[in-house]
Amino acid sequence: MNQNKIGAFISERRKAKGWTQNQLAEKLGITDKAISKWETGRSMPDLALFIPLCGLLEITLNELFAGECIPDENIKEKADEVLMEVITNWLGNDKGKLKADEVTQKNVLEVQNISKIYETEGNSVLAVNDVSFQVAQGRFVGIMGASGSGKTTLLNLIATIDKPTNGIIRIGGQNIVDIAEEDTANFRREHLGFVFQEYNLLETLTIYENIALALTVKETPKESIGQIIQNISEKLDISAVLDKFPYEVSGGQRQRCACARAIAVKPDIILADEPTGALDSHSAKQLLSVFVMLCKEYNATILMVTHDVMAASYCDRILFMQDGEIKATLNREQKNKQTFFADILKRMEWIEGESHDVFEIVNS
Repeated sequence: MNQNKIGAFISERRKAKGWTQNQLAEKLGITDKAISKWETGRSMPDLALFIPLCGLLEITLNELFAGECIPDENIKEKADEVLMEVITNWLGNDKGKLKADEVTQKNVLEVQNISKIYETEGNSVLAVNDVSFQVAQGRFVGIMGASGSGKTTLLNLIATIDKPTNGIIRIGGQNIVDIAEEDTANFRREHLGFVFQEYNLLETLTIYENIALALTVKETPKESIGQIIQNISEKLDISAVLDKFPYEVSGGQRQRCACARAIAVKPDIILADEPTGALDSHSAKQLLSVFVMLCKEYNATILMVTHDVMAASYCDRILFMQDGEIKATLNREQKNKQTFFADILKRMEWIEGESHDVFEIVNS
């Protein structure tokens, strides 16, 4: 998928309607800066905006992904074929499938009937509502949802950054809800790994030192640190930049350094919050491939919050959140990324309450 071509197409269709960027932004309920980023190829619309954007610009979803009008009278019959071709061009010709024996791992994370209520100036806000799910060891699970759906709040509860109002969260068999406030930092250091959108690397330390710091804090034997870093950096293709500072390397390399730091301490689970948000499409695909590799080769367990359908297509399983609840789940099973991508689109459309699937709506 050519992001620049899509951006130019959005711009062309907007101008054909006689709208400014600000006017289109107002109709979609977003900022004009977001429109500018789309039209210059710096980002793609959020998944939740695909359908309303197509409706406003009077184009099909297939045409949006292709970045051009498709003058084909039989487009309704060819819709799935056209969309799958575009998806394949974007994601690559992935044929990977899950192994049957990868679904029998023990559960690392168990969330049972979790709720979170915020009290603000006499008002109660139910941010997470009776959520339950499990994540098995070695799995890559995504949480998707629009802004305000509760996905980041849920991640913060699992990360011990916040406490649930009700419910149980077990990580490695331990109920983290019962952990005393003064002990949460130690629990995070011993059991959790983090990959954030903004990297969170120390700019005054080299890439090597950033990774080493995490191992030192966890009291890893000094004589083992060098070999651990070397092994992981080779897997993540950052060996050549270990002596450089974060500002001297690319965003993709910084994010892979964050992955190395997270996996080096052998956490029970890695929590990733919009990890591809600051990356270009090439670096994003590299990072997501790293996540898949960590699960397969290191038996790592990853829980990722994302609104990006491309990122979600790399996962084994998706939890869809809306209004603080998990509305649906979707397992990749034996599907490749292209088919899973299309399934995610369909499931999101169903969650939004439309009576027809996404392909029928945008081509009617």
